[in-house]
Amino acid sequence: MMRINLRLKERKLQLLMLIYMLMFVPIVSFLARNVPPGVVVQGIMASICLTVVVFVLTTFMSTRGLRIFYSGLLAITLIPGAVLLGYLLFAKVLLSDGSMAALFETNISESREFIVYYMNPWVTLGIALYILVPVIFIFKMKNIACHNIREHKKTFATCIMLLFLFCAVEPFAQRIYFVDFYRVFAEYKLRTLLEERAIESRMAQPFEVAVSEVEAPQTLVVVIGESLSRSHLSLYGYERDTNPLLSARRQSLKIYTDVVAPQVHTIPVMRSILTFADETHPEYLTSRPSLFELFNRAGYDTYLISNQPFEDGSSSYEPLLRMARHTLDLSSNDEPDGTLLPALQQALDNPARKLIVLHLMGSHSVYKFRYPQSFDRFSHPAIEINTIADQHKDDVETIIDEYDNSVLYNDFMIATILDLLQKKGGKTAMIYFSDHGEEVYDFRDFAGHAYEKTSTYMCDVPFIVWTSPQFDARRSDLIYNEKAPYSTTDILYSLSDIGGLRFEGFDSSRSIFSPQFAPRKRFVGDIPYDEISFGK
Repeated sequence: MMRINLRLKERKLQLLMLIYMLMFVPIVSFLARNVPPGVVVQGIMASICLTVVVFVLTTFMSTRGLRIFYSGLLAITLIPGAVLLGYLLFAKVLLSDGSMAALFETNISESREFIVYYMNPWVTLGIALYILVPVIFIFKMKNIACHNIREHKKTFATCIMLLFLFCAVEPFAQRIYFVDFYRVFAEYKLRTLLEERAIESRMAQPFEVAVSEVEAPQTLVVVIGESLSRSHLSLYGYERDTNPLLSARRQSLKIYTDVVAPQVHTIPVMRSILTFADETHPEYLTSRPSLFELFNRAGYDTYLISNQPFEDGSSSYEPLLRMARHTLDLSSNDEPDGTLLPALQQALDNPARKLIVLHLMGSHSVYKFRYPQSFDRFSHPAIEINTIADQHKDDVETIIDEYDNSVLYNDFMIATILDLLQKKGGKTAMIYFSDHGEEVYDFRDFAGHAYEKTSTYMCDVPFIVWTSPQFDARRSDLIYNEKAPYSTTDILYSLSDIGGLRFEGFDSSRSIFSPQFAPRKRFVGDIPYDEISFGK
């Protein structure tokens, strides 16, 4: 290999372009607050080795071949580099594998809202320059003599083998940013395909679910919120009156004060709460029945009414949602959650025993799009913010106002749902909780949720239960300990309990409504909840 004349002076532009495309992201990874310096160094060293190998291979290419090769390399590295760089500039963290998988499931509408609302001019300029520089390099390439492969067979073969090693063999591949990006994408696609097949196969197998006619409610409503941190609810002590309607009926509600989400992103949370999968048994997602399958087998008429898209094939939990006997995706209306209420009323008119799951857009960013103009009530001069930089204090306060307005509208939604249930009467129960929380400049310069920056604000969620007098008269066996520490990863046990279901694998110690309930160690992703200190 050393006998090859690399002609560094003639190929200086090519070498600079390779260094830029293969090493720029690893080098700026030192800015990430969630990656140990040792891991960054490993990534840089792997990228250096890859750069050398690729550079030697390019000496066997003609000028036309070089332009084609570098254009292809740019196409391969452009998307991963722009995504990782943009997120690094925005959140000061590098995306983990789990967050990248969640990114692959983000629909076009959410992506557009995020880009328009959160990509400030400096981030946009940084990404634009990142893309423009290699394009200029390609156009400035000059004609350069190339080596003959036949004269350097061993060198060429060695480089090909090393290239395969770097791109296909762990741990090398995990340290090269764009290879790791496509590896996660391929694993995500393969996993979802195998899961869907496994779910279909399992559903064809018999599974007996018994239901107690005495214990089962006539109507069980489950409302799943979005991005709502209990720290912004006046029901939980927030200084602004974001829950005037629910506060007025506080005596009829069970308000749980120590409930945690199993993750800080919607997709892994939904995969968890719809199934028995948990941190120790992820295989239960496919090997055991899920929410709608259980209640279908118990004789319930099941509904899913959603203001979040689930019929476009973008989410790995969609097969679990489509098991409901009645599904309605109203996200295309592009309206606040009130668009669900007419469909809810129709479902309530069904005289059959039923489970109704409402999936709200809640307080999903962009917050100002989550409520009608009539709920634009909070004004930021009333807020005191001491931890945010003064130079963008007005922008921060405006975002907090918009978030609190979305919480206020959510209060209206839950209160309206309760009004409909009370008007319907009968044996009825409603459970409301948010998929995960949200950090809104609560103690640092950040708004949103990211597993790489997990804080208590992102995983502490409201959990509210309402039961009708007729239901309470039949279910004196249920316990409502509002201070019990709980994770919604176990919500399917609790829903089965309150729904009067019994089946093989039911564990009463994991139902928060059971006298046998036993608190377990809680996790947020792979992080023990007790180790999450931010915001405490």
